[in-house]
Amino acid sequence: MKVLVRDGTVRAVGAECSGTGAYAALHRSAKFRVRAVGGKRLAEGALPEGRAVAALDEDIGVPRVPTFCEMTFKVALPAAEYYELVVDGAEEPIRLRREHRQGPAAGVVP
Repeated sequence: MKVLVRDGTVRAVGAECSGTGAYAALHRSAKFRVRAVGGKRLAEGALPEGRAVAALDEDIGVPRVPTFCEMTFKVALPAAEYYELVVDGAEEPIRLRREHRQGPAAGVVP
């Protein structure tokens, strides 16, 4: 499973990260539940630390750049196209989509 938190924080690419500002609930050890679109609970756990990924495709020549925080972790889920990730303290569930039948589910936070 992969969640991309588009918080636009200035960090070094590859640095450990958590969501910032309005996304502060998305941090390492935050409790989560994955549920089917109908509401059935499918899995639960705690978020891992994230890794900063560049928000821009161009090299601007400085060590810290605008980044997004990407959290990647494994959760066994039944086959479906969509799921919801509910994180304690977050205002809204995060919609997850599985692009390929065997691929990971992924979601983007605004």
